[in-house]
This record gives sequence, C-alpha cells and structure tokens, in this order.
Amino acid sequence: MDSHCIPQARLPKTTALYHDYIERFERVAGFYGAGSPFDPASFREVAAGLDHPASMRAQVVRILTRQNQSFGASAETLENLSLLGNPDTVAVVTGQQVGLFSGPAFTLYKALSAVKLARRLRDEGLAAVPIFWLATEDHDLEEVASTAVLDDDYRLVSLSDPGVRPAPHSSVGHVRLSDQVTATLDRLEASLPGGAAREQLLADLRTAYVPGAGWGEAFARFLARLFGRWGVILLDALDPDLHELAATFYVKAVTGAREFNSRVRVRSQALVRAGYHAQVHVDDESSLLFACREGNRTALRLASGGGDFVLDGNDRVSAEEVRHLAENDPVRISPNAIFRPIIQDRLLPTVASVVGPAELAYHAQSAVLYPAFGRPQPVIAPRTSFTLLDPRSERILRTYRLRVEDVWHPEDGLRREMAAVGFAEGWQQRLDESEHEIMRVLDAMRNDISAIDPTLLDASERARRRTAYQFERLKGKITRAAFARSEILRHHEEALRSFLLPHNELQERSVSGVYFLGRAGYELLEELLPLISTDSACHHTFRFQYAVG
Repeated sequence: MDSHCIPQARLPKTTALYHDYIERFERVAGFYGAGSPFDPASFREVAAGLDHPASMRAQVVRILTRQNQSFGASAETLENLSLLGNPDTVAVVTGQQVGLFSGPAFTLYKALSAVKLARRLRDEGLAAVPIFWLATEDHDLEEVASTAVLDDDYRLVSLSDPGVRPAPHSSVGHVRLSDQVTATLDRLEASLPGGAAREQLLADLRTAYVPGAGWGEAFARFLARLFGRWGVILLDALDPDLHELAATFYVKAVTGAREFNSRVRVRSQALVRAGYHAQVHVDDESSLLFACREGNRTALRLASGGGDFVLDGNDRVSAEEVRHLAENDPVRISPNAIFRPIIQDRLLPTVASVVGPAELAYHAQSAVLYPAFGRPQPVIAPRTSFTLLDPRSERILRTYRLRVEDVWHPEDGLRREMAAVGFAEGWQQRLDESEHEIMRVLDAMRNDISAIDPTLLDASERARRRTAYQFERLKGKITRAAFARSEILRHHEEALRSFLLPHNELQERSVSGVYFLGRAGYELLEELLPLISTDSACHHTFRFQYAVG
C-alpha cells in the first residue's frame, strides 16, 4: 500500500462543480476561460495569448528578487527569478493563507503540484516557473492563528499563537508573532519523536518563527527552506510596490463597480441554475475591493441610490474619494476573493493557477471579469491531494481488510466492516444471505398477491420495506454489541477515524504538514512529488516511513 489513487468523486464533500470539472469538463467549460487542465493544448493556447508588458515583468522580477532574498532564497529560486525576466517565460501560480507553521498539510501539496506542473511544461518546451502567492492581505487571523498535530493516540493537539495586531481587523501580513510562539514550538517539539527529522524541522521553525517576526515573513522563511530546492518563487501580496503596479486595475474596479457586480451576480445565478453553487456570495451591494482604514481591512460596499460606496456598514464615501485612494495610496486597497486572480494575472504572466476545490469554484465567478481587464484567464489546474498513512494506521487497515475510503463511510458502516473481520468471522455474510433470501421470498409472493388481490400490493411493498429496515437495525445492533464486547475493536476504530478523518474532515485539511515532516523528514516531499499527476486529478494515499536517526 505504498501508494493508491482514489477518484476525487469518492472523497467526502466533493461538490458537483469540482466533480464535473475533473471528470466531465465539457459540462462546465462555459464557466471558464481556458480549456481542460488535462489537455496539453490548453496551456499552449493561454501562453500564446499572453501579452505581458516587458516593463511590468522587469518591475515584478525586481520586487520578487528583493522579497525572496529577504526570505533566504535558494540559488534555484534566484535562477528561476532570472528566468522569469525572459519574455517567453510563464508562471504556474498557487498560493494560500499564511497559516501558523505552514498551516494544514494541503498547503505543501499545493506547492508540490505547482512544482510538478511547471516541470512538465518545461519538458514540453514551455519555459515555466512555480510561484507561491502568500495571501498576506487576508484579515481573518483566527483562521490562520492555529494549526494541529496528532498525539500518540492520534488525537488532535492544537498549536496556536494569538499574534499582536496593530488593529482589530488588520491584514495578517501586519500581524506580529507574540511571545507565546516559543512555548508553542516547545509543545510541537514534545509531540514529535526524537531524531534528525524533528531536529531539522524545529531548527528551521525556530529560525523563522521568533517573537516579533511578521506573520507572513515567518511563513515565507519556512517555505523557502522547504521548497527552495525546486526554485519556488514566493510573492508577498502586501508589498506596496506590487500595489503600485496593480493601481490601474483597482481604479477600474472602482469606476466599473456596478457593472462588475452585475456580471458576477449573473454568473453566480447561471452556476446555480446549472446545478452547481456560487462559492462567493455576491449581493446587490458587493464590490470587488477592500479598503484599509485606521489599520483595519474593510469591505467596500456599493451604496444604494447612487454611485457612492459604504465603509464600516454606514460610513458613506464618494466614488471619487475611493478612486483617489486607489490612484494615490493603492497599498490601502486590496481585492476580494473573486478579484484577486485578476490582480495576480495583472502582475504575473500566469499560464496556470493550481487551486483547491473552493478556489476552483470562485474562479468560475472570476472568469466573467477577465475580458473587461484585458487578460486571459489561465488554465485552472486542480492540486493533487493526499492522505498519508504511517505504519501503524496501515497495519490496522490491513488487519480489517479496509481501504482508506472505507474510513470515510458513515460510522456504522465502518464498524460493521471491522466487526465482520475482527469479532465474529462470517456473521456479516450470513446475515446478508438471510436478508437476501427473505427479500427473494417476499418478491416471489408479490406475483401470488397480484393474482389473488392486486389491491394488497401496496401493503406487500410496505411489509417489504419494514423488513429491510428491521434487518438493517438488527445488523447495527449486532455491530454495536460486538464493539461493546471488544475494547480492541473500539480502539482501532477510533484510531483510524482520528488519523484518517479527524473531526470528520480530510486529514490534509485538519492536520498540519509539520506533523508529517517531523516524523518522515523533508525527504517526504521528494517522495510525494513523483506521485503527482498533471494529466488527471487523483487523491493519493501514501505510506510513509519514520525517519531513521
């Protein structure tokens, strides 16, 4: 069980839009501006349509070189920055909120997916570099201020830092780490087994996550250590110089605010009519922008009955005031989730955006804005996802002849499968056979009933449904009785669900990547990279080994 591919459709909570995007792209093609991510021609078509100004490219390279040098850039990253300056180089961009200690494990999988796609495009003759967008403008500190690892019993252990904010709703990039981060790192160290893997991880984290360091800066320094070997370029979105380059797009978003609101609302309605969902809620007063006031990042809302805007719920400001702000102090303006990709592709020659399921959904809304801003929407490439197994969890799965996806089933279903193997060998099969035989007899009686009195058919069907229901109840009771009598079964079930579906979420969303790096070492990233496929979407299970020494 070193590696196994699970179709995305079998993952818990997979949306209809995401499923159709990866399995039946033709159904959703009209909601996106580029072709299927699994068709090599899609990337060539976007690259051919990119008209990235040389002056913009040069300024962005200068800014990113400054940023990455401050993060401790590798020689490979500096080489890719030099390559980005060439007129034929394109970018494969991914990104994420700057979570504590790199946040959930899928952050690492995103970066690896971008590395793999950029490598594939280079092999096909298209000069491409991977770029990771640090979402430092986001102001939801509570969402990134904590992460979690697992203890020896696979119970989630929360790790957090409250941060020191200059204002209650300031962008995360302005937040500083508090003195508590040192004790939090001590707690992480205590949760990891001793050895070289833990020592390397903690050394890098303690270098990056020091009291007083900027939240985004610490995240970037750590990611530079992890992904510098592959030349990943980091981009801090809060940089004032980048905002200067985006200012003309901010101004356009102000002057065309009502038109763009209408476009996105129409697109959102079309998605819902097609049986999908609109990821970002857009109402009559939504704009594409946030503004910073007194250090707080606040949504700019459209005022009713005119062309003005509203800040902080009821503070009316004129469109001219907002336009002046966008032109003269653009660092105080930032895009919302729908507009952020447009700003990204203003700054970068983006051929592909590597995204998760939620981002893929709001890109369907963003697509209607690209023509108005004169940019081609890049190929939207789903990131690869993983569920990792350690030797203990794999051993339990093998004992009960289970697959990872069996653990995602409802609780009673998993218990039944485990009890069938671990408690009373053959009882499940015998019950299933008995149920099948009774259902067969009831179905046969239906013909006799029809001949005698057809009006009794409805009563017969109700009896059949009641019998099936009672059999399910009986199987559930037997399963619970088996677990009540077996502490081992209960312990194994709890271990599997805690490790593979913590808090009923995929492991990659609930457990920090540092949990795995502290056990398997950084070599784990090297092992995962070859598993990533760029011509299909797959959820991989992978068994890692504990690092030796």
